[in-house]
Amino acid sequence: MRSRVRRWILEPLVRGLTGLPLALAAIPMALTGLAGPAARLQLRMAARFPVVGAGPAGHDVSPGPVRVLRHSLLVFVPALLAFAAAAMQLFVAYSGYLYPLRPDTIAAIGHPFTPDPQVLPGAWGGPTLVGAWAVHSAVALGVQVLCGVLLAGLCAAQNRLAPTGVSLAGERS
Repeated sequence: MRSRVRRWILEPLVRGLTGLPLALAAIPMALTGLAGPAARLQLRMAARFPVVGAGPAGHDVSPGPVRVLRHSLLVFVPALLAFAAAAMQLFVAYSGYLYPLRPDTIAAIGHPFTPDPQVLPGAWGGPTLVGAWAVHSAVALGVQVLCGVLLAGLCAAQNRLAPTGVSLAGERS
């Protein structure tokens, strides 16, 4: 069970949060003569978080700056969308599951089963904290499932676009 949670929830979340910064960091690396290390970072990320299928295999071709720049441009849109989906998952975890701990509702935490017209007058599922929390958690679960499916697909697309032609050890295979 733990490996499924890690494979389908945590790994796509980490890949979604790190794919965009990695794609952006590879651009100056390629332009300053560090195309090999940039390609190894991109390949290592694809191998570390394979999501669906394994990452690409290394070949006997040395990655050049043009190949690394092309990869960064190809993967930019999926990485941007994956970053947005991962950020949305974190936001709905805060606004849904941790609803009673938000600054605007924490005043009702002492009386979760009684209506609070001052704190929760227009809350979804209100006017009680438990009702509002239940509705916010249900919506958060739905959004997280949608974002998770989207994130898995986007991460798989990023992995398929990962640069080939470099081994993880940094030497030619």
